[in-house]
Amino acid sequence: MGRDGDRSQPGQGSGHPGVGADAPRRPLSPARRAPSPPGSHPGVGAGAPRRPGRRLAAAALAWLGRLPASRPATALLVLVNAVGSIWGFWWYRDQLLATPAWQWPVVPDSPTASTLFTMVLVLQLARRPVPALASWAYLVMIKYGLWTVVVLGGYALRAGFVDGEAALLIASHAGMALEALLYLRAYPGSLRGVGAATAWSLFNDAVDYLAGLHPTLPGPEVWGLAAASAPLLTGLGAAAVLHGARRARPAGP
Repeated sequence: MGRDGDRSQPGQGSGHPGVGADAPRRPLSPARRAPSPPGSHPGVGAGAPRRPGRRLAAAALAWLGRLPASRPATALLVLVNAVGSIWGFWWYRDQLLATPAWQWPVVPDSPTASTLFTMVLVLQLARRPVPALASWAYLVMIKYGLWTVVVLGGYALRAGFVDGEAALLIASHAGMALEALLYLRAYPGSLRGVGAATAWSLFNDAVDYLAGLHPTLPGPEVWGLAAASAPLLTGLGAAAVLHGARRARPAGP
């Protein structure tokens, strides 16, 4: 016969409330829960699927990286840059007509750069590359491509709007810098070419802003931005081309 005092009540099997065979288990607090294996939550872990935007960006970068090795793509860029050069010289027509002919080599900056780059692409297609010319073309393509984006972009920010021609110039000049960087990575120039191109580019900066031969600006308020950014972008372009040339140079014994 059992006594009343010997009967166990629910929750008293071990003498502590809530503990025992018949006691309901409490859920673990978040701090005490076991860590989830990688990939068990969306966006976390090695097995997580990539976001569509990242996949698209990765695919675009991979596609761009393959362009220099494609002969059809290079041939297309020859055509695009040749047409762009012709249009660029036409854009400079009024300034060229107002400038003595002996000063013309330092006036049409961007079309001269794209003409040099077109020559580099043609030589690459012919499998007769000239690394010194490539260094020169890469530097001025990067410099004047970014310079135009900086100056026209700065003016647009001040004015609060951008017109159609300015938008076209910004997009096309950004493309100049991009294609130069792509081909620089695939077909680096020479160290000697970097030195000559840098010296010429700095000379061009000096005559542009000391002798007033710079390209026509959208407004006088961006003259300081144009003058300050030109030598800085010369240095940036030179550093990029120099890095490419050194990376391609065979290591010494």
